[in-house]
Amino acid sequence: MPPLSQEVRYRFTVLGPPGFTSGGTRLDLGSPQQQAVLTLLLGNAGSFVRTGELIDGLWGERAPATGEAVIRTYISRLRRLLSLQGLGSAIVSRSGGYRLDPDRFEVDAVEFAGLIESARQAHTAEAAAKLLERALGLWTGTALAGVPGEAAEHERARLERLKLTATQELLRLRLELGEHDEVVAEVPALIERNRLEEPLYEIYLLALHRGGRRAEALELYRAIHDLFDAELGVRPGPKLRALHEKVLRAEDERTPALRAPDPLFVGRERERAEFRRLLARGGVLFLTGPPGIGKSTLLRKFADDAAAMGKPVLLFDDPSEGLRRLPTVGAAVIAGRTGPDATLLVDPAWSGRITILKLDPLSDNESAALLEARGVEPELRKSIVDFAAGNPFALSLAAEVSRSPRADAARYVTDTVYAHLAGDPPTEAHRWALYVCAQADHTTEDLLRSVLPGGRSSELFDWLRDHPCVEAATHGLVLGGVLREVLDRHLAWRDPAGRARIRGRISRVTTGR
Repeated sequence: MPPLSQEVRYRFTVLGPPGFTSGGTRLDLGSPQQQAVLTLLLGNAGSFVRTGELIDGLWGERAPATGEAVIRTYISRLRRLLSLQGLGSAIVSRSGGYRLDPDRFEVDAVEFAGLIESARQAHTAEAAAKLLERALGLWTGTALAGVPGEAAEHERARLERLKLTATQELLRLRLELGEHDEVVAEVPALIERNRLEEPLYEIYLLALHRGGRRAEALELYRAIHDLFDAELGVRPGPKLRALHEKVLRAEDERTPALRAPDPLFVGRERERAEFRRLLARGGVLFLTGPPGIGKSTLLRKFADDAAAMGKPVLLFDDPSEGLRRLPTVGAAVIAGRTGPDATLLVDPAWSGRITILKLDPLSDNESAALLEARGVEPELRKSIVDFAAGNPFALSLAAEVSRSPRADAARYVTDTVYAHLAGDPPTEAHRWALYVCAQADHTTEDLLRSVLPGGRSSELFDWLRDHPCVEAATHGLVLGGVLREVLDRHLAWRDPAGRARIRGRISRVTTGR
């Protein structure tokens, strides 16, 4: 997002009751129904939202006959509100829908997600904990409090799940920092609101164990066992059972000298072997791959490996920072979606000192091992492995959702993986170019010209070619992996008629019929 004007800052808040501030002044967003319309536009900022989607999101099957007229009234009122603040062009309309320009304002939920991602890439527990505390400090109550409609409920559930996940990550970091007693005091209130959230019990049990409160830890496990048996008909998952065994054996976890082996880390033996060679000889390793492939996780493993070997290394998950601080001696790893610029590769000063390593998807066996480590039941693993196509982010997300069943689990996983991997296409035409790429075996500029009339085929082809999940092959561009499956599912749900239309056009172009 480009920098906002320093004179006036516009900010929407959704991590609590919805709000809009202009230059620090909070303004009234109108009725709850009007806020629901704004919520839908915010959730799709940058993309056109059809009037029918707004009607469905607000009323569902109980939409009134005057629904379209009411939506127009709400849009008009929102435009009037924004116009008074100099944002008259923020809501763009076209036949059948509306678009909210995301470059004109800030959104607290976007800041929240950015802080969480930064925390996950931090190289120390202290830095990560501070970032997560800032992220959680943005919340002022229940997300979208008081906003009606199915769409708002779906977004509320998504945001609250992200908040709970971030809270759990912060609690685990605080355990690493030795705050056992503080965590023990705080977790029960969270459990009271999330009675069947197994990771919270894992944190609580570990906090009691590391705090030397063995009897309480054993009593807690018995209570967990009885609760899960009565409510779900299952026993606690493998991580809880393993921790219970440690408590029974009175294994001391209060002051671990080094980070314990991560049971959730699988595979990557080839990459770790290359990293060990790098530590021995020096140089720079560029670690590349699409979103969700595990670059940040592997960097953290590299940090553990280097510490265990007593070897210094510089690790960068920001390529621009890494290139600015590129060492002339020693070892460094730079993780990014693409490799180094050609000018660096041909620079004589770096001849023979640069290695490029592209992260491949996990194998089926490695994917199954990751799901097992995350406590996924055996009967669910194959379907998740087939869906995720070796993408660690998709595997981990599906695993965590499967452990806390929800009515819209499949939709939630599809939408979240779509948002994480597809990114934010600049226009609706770019979004449709991605859909075409997901349906075609090979995408060429000619295919785009035939399937998506509009005279922008060259621009769309170049944009696709630069997309981190798209690869250039002999006969055109190829989109594979989990994003291909997710895009197809997303389009089949969002616009089944549009999906049938582009599939028909692709078939006619590629078969000549």
